[in-house]
Amino acid sequence: MLRLMIVDDEEMAIRRLKRLLSEIGGIGSIGTFLDPQEGYDYAKEHDVDVAFLDISMPDINGMRLSALLTDLRRNIDIVLVTGSDEYAVRAYAINVLDYIVKPVTSERLAVTMEKIQRVRRQDDPAPNLDVQLFGGFKIIGRTIEGKKEAIRLRTPKTEELFAFLACKRTVAREEVTETLWQNLAPDNALKNLNSTLYAIRKAVGYDRSGGGITTTSNEIRLETDDLKCDLYEFERLIKEIRRAPSESAVLLEKAEALYKGPLLKGRSYEWAIEISRSLEQQYIDLLELTAQHHRTHDRQQQTLHYYGEMLKIDPMREDIHYKMMRLYTELGRKNEAMKQYRELEQLLQRELGTSPDLRLEDVIS
Repeated sequence: MLRLMIVDDEEMAIRRLKRLLSEIGGIGSIGTFLDPQEGYDYAKEHDVDVAFLDISMPDINGMRLSALLTDLRRNIDIVLVTGSDEYAVRAYAINVLDYIVKPVTSERLAVTMEKIQRVRRQDDPAPNLDVQLFGGFKIIGRTIEGKKEAIRLRTPKTEELFAFLACKRTVAREEVTETLWQNLAPDNALKNLNSTLYAIRKAVGYDRSGGGITTTSNEIRLETDDLKCDLYEFERLIKEIRRAPSESAVLLEKAEALYKGPLLKGRSYEWAIEISRSLEQQYIDLLELTAQHHRTHDRQQQTLHYYGEMLKIDPMREDIHYKMMRLYTELGRKNEAMKQYRELEQLLQRELGTSPDLRLEDVIS
């Protein structure tokens, strides 16, 4: 999903361009700014793929802002938008991706978006590794012919070290040895670390000089440029959803598809427990935030869906059972409200030896 921003000192121009862009598929967030400085400050804190900039703006014009943004983010694409074509030659001279003359039409914008997609396909070749951490642990590599194949690491400790590096990205050598080889003397732990790193590089095709895994005397870093990982994409989606919860439906669907279960499910790594719990809680929080948004806008079926997803992860949430019962009752679906109550009653009796709050009976009576 492309992350866009529009900077123009004319509000009507921003509204029109945002509407046209919103009708195009493959677009996630669209930040809009009347003040060029605010747009620049936004780009400092947020990932932006494409910036649509009006040229004629006070203080910081589009030409100047394009240079500032390019210095700030190497991979950002710039599209200049203006009421005159007098700047066209200068625009291409500063290496912008495209130049659109107002009034912008859907047909002309489609040409620009196709150019953006074409350039980005060239710039972003398929990653050599696809690492899946949710619901288990799997590494998918590519053969010379481009075919996908599962990569099996030699030993359980080799798997654990790769998973550790995938979760941490950059970590001190001392932390690695203290976590994975805490029962060994420091020298022996370092020997084990080095031999295990070698086994990983050999198995996944990293060269012996450190390609893919960069090491120094103090740190080990897993390079992520040539790596696709469900955890990284999930974390990116979380940030996007938190920034614009009212526009999160499509993004949350993607997050749901990625969250196939707890992080590293089936692996008893003590160091991963806290990370897994934190991610699970963040996911639950997003589900609840989205459910509240749908509830506010009277989208009851979507609300029930997200309540149900929350209970799949944390079935002991009495408050969510209560909200589902209340919503079922409001919809006149009392049988389903009663069924929800019975499920909670059986769950609490089985797990805790207790009964639901008596006030819940008032909801379904």
